[in-house]
Amino acid sequence: MAHSRNIHLAADLSFLHTDYLWRLPGSWIGYPYYGTSEFYEDVARLAERGIMDMLFFGDTGGTSEDFGGTHDAVVRLGAKWPRHDMTPMIPLMARVTKGVGFAMTMSTTYHHPFHCARVFNALDHVTRGRIAWNAVTSAYKAEAANYGFDVMMDHDQRYERAQEFLKVACALWDSIEPDAFVGDRDQGIYCDPAKVHRIDHRGDYFNVRGPLPALPSPQQRPVIIQAGLSGPGMKLAADYADLQFSTRRTLPSMQQHRRALDEKLAEAGRSPRDIGVLWSIRVQVATSASEARAKEAAYLAAVPPEAGLVEMSQQFGVDFSQAREDMTLADFADAVASQKGNLGTFEELLKTVDPKQTVREFGSRFMVDRILVASGTPAEIVDRLEELHEGSGANGGFILGRGFSAMDNIREFVELVVPELQKRGLSKTKYAGSTLRENLNA
Repeated sequence: MAHSRNIHLAADLSFLHTDYLWRLPGSWIGYPYYGTSEFYEDVARLAERGIMDMLFFGDTGGTSEDFGGTHDAVVRLGAKWPRHDMTPMIPLMARVTKGVGFAMTMSTTYHHPFHCARVFNALDHVTRGRIAWNAVTSAYKAEAANYGFDVMMDHDQRYERAQEFLKVACALWDSIEPDAFVGDRDQGIYCDPAKVHRIDHRGDYFNVRGPLPALPSPQQRPVIIQAGLSGPGMKLAADYADLQFSTRRTLPSMQQHRRALDEKLAEAGRSPRDIGVLWSIRVQVATSASEARAKEAAYLAAVPPEAGLVEMSQQFGVDFSQAREDMTLADFADAVASQKGNLGTFEELLKTVDPKQTVREFGSRFMVDRILVASGTPAEIVDRLEELHEGSGANGGFILGRGFSAMDNIREFVELVVPELQKRGLSKTKYAGSTLRENLNA
């Protein structure tokens, strides 16, 4: 994966119908929220115009009660809520495009590898080889409760289960050899039984006989994405992933992440080019720096004052409504750990901001500062993307986080930034092949 030095491009479509974008000028004009596919089909067409590699749907299965102990704030504000199942959108988006790929999230903590392998095999067929699986270990209390767990599975156990899950899923995809289909009408032979295999897996978490009752799909396996930042998460990526997402917020932290991943890849007998990293970034195009600042100010003015703390509560798994006026980010680290929150992500945050600033000060900026930012004119943005890409090893690319409008943010990127990237020879001008894996390698 990522065998070239091109900047690969993706966009995060998770919760675009929520998270305050729904109320901003220019967002969702002429489209019903979620219920029909027109919005997502048009986004897919836009992405294909920009020769973007992939559109991504993140997901969790819970309604957060982390902020204030109830779901009131997330429901009232539309903060990553509602959480619709986006699976049905992917075949509809695939029908109106030929090159752009699609990534869907499915948890290894609460699902079963046989079901997962079967779903992604079908999606790979339907999209003609343009599907990716974001394999996550779930770390949210409300989601655990929805799947019948009174106590959330601890961190190390989630990754032990994930290792076995990935092993079984991959074995199922490989249980039907690529040339198993015969289709000989005269002889009446549909498939060669010698090329269809049971896997007879018996493990600590799963017992699966196999084979997968499906024809091999165009990619055989989906492109596998893993975004864990902890030691076990990096090992899982090194063992199985083709691609990583990362929310590092500075170039030095990007470089540190890349070195750590490469070390894990070496231990797994793989090379650095086997996994590309897509760095999360918010891109805001404007005619000048002052216009970019004005757009940001308009967005923040439209976002409720507590929005950042609500988002932080969901992301890190702790109640930021309890933060005293003078409580610093460093003070709150113990609360994240004691409540089994997403400690790895929070520790990364502490490395890249002033840990002495108060929680409430940071919360007011969290909506715009939580990931890398590139804003300004197209040339200035591409200068920044090139600096970050080359500085981190030119091994992957970027995934666009939410901007200040849906879908104008993606349209502006495609119409203004992509031509500058292509002019400098930094990104593709056409798709290399028919499958997502081929395009990510180009």
